[in-house]
Amino acid sequence: MSAAAVLHPRAFGIKEARGRLAGWRDAGRRRRAEARAWYQAGTMEELAALTARWLRGQMLWTPNGHAGGPDPETLPLVDVLADLNLAGILTETSQPGEKAAFHGRPWRQRAYVTAFVADPGLARGLAAQAISAGLVVRAYRPGRRVDENGERDAVDVTTWEGHGVMTGMGDRISPRAIRRTFPGCDRQAVREVIRAWQVTLIDPEWGRDTLLWPLLTRFLNSRPPHST
Repeated sequence: MSAAAVLHPRAFGIKEARGRLAGWRDAGRRRRAEARAWYQAGTMEELAALTARWLRGQMLWTPNGHAGGPDPETLPLVDVLADLNLAGILTETSQPGEKAAFHGRPWRQRAYVTAFVADPGLARGLAAQAISAGLVVRAYRPGRRVDENGERDAVDVTTWEGHGVMTGMGDRISPRAIRRTFPGCDRQAVREVIRAWQVTLIDPEWGRDTLLWPLLTRFLNSRPPHST
């Protein structure tokens, strides 16, 4: 400790408090700026571009309350998820495959991703390649309550021994739920999301993380560059 701090014991505390206050103000300004960007996005494509920025750590906030960037388990998937968004595939949720222990009990995850796709050809192409690779696919046309194969139930993607199924994915996302995902955002942009195809891809093998993500990368690489 410096002699000045010994002579003036409150000096360090005041300086620290001022630093914290400045940090809070900077964080508040950044959040307001990011909120404006989300609220001013007028198309689904613009929402997807902002999602890509958030995934890559260039934004810290999303309208539905996710703050501070993606969850740690998502970090290895950031590049492929961001590339999907920049290709016009607005990702909604995802998780890696995993087998682990949680509080001493086995925890299992299936790799999956759920996304909105405005281009019907892009949605069908993605679903077809995923089916060929052996993935479980749920693809809902706009406004349909059953997928292309007549399925409508969620698929178990997370289980915890002793507690059963923790998460199921692949059922249709309602317009109300979509609006809750983008509260305050431009109505036209949200309507475009509601009118898009909903596509969920799930690896049927528990814990595997080497099928879904490479397939998505190959799919993106096989397509012409996405123009904006």
